[in-house]
Amino acid sequence: MDIYITVLKTIIFLIIIIFMINICLKFLGKYTNQSRKNFRVVQKIVVSKTSSIGIVQIIDAYYVMSFSENRNEILKELSDYEVTRLLNSLENSKKSENSSKNFKQVLQDMNDKIQELKKRKR
Repeated sequence: MDIYITVLKTIIFLIIIIFMINICLKFLGKYTNQSRKNFRVVQKIVVSKTSSIGIVQIIDAYYVMSFSENRNEILKELSDYEVTRLLNSLENSKKSENSSKNFKQVLQDMNDKIQELKKRKR
């Protein structure tokens, strides 16, 4: 009987400790998370296991950057024309994703209607 009480106390204390750790992490997260309004990775492409190339927005300028384990470096600053083309292509790709979702929904609706018709014929 004594061992059951010990196990129960251990479980209760573990739950309390995990709860306290969670509260502390949330509290510390308010102070450690910095605002990322000035820095944003727009698009990233993996080149190899340890390196990638990305387009990064820093304040109002866009850069093509190389990311690797050893170092990160700016390869090129994009011109205004290149930035507008990039943003337009990203918007077009989002629109095409939305249209494919709509097409998927249409197919699902048609499948539901066919199932209903089959049930009615029976």
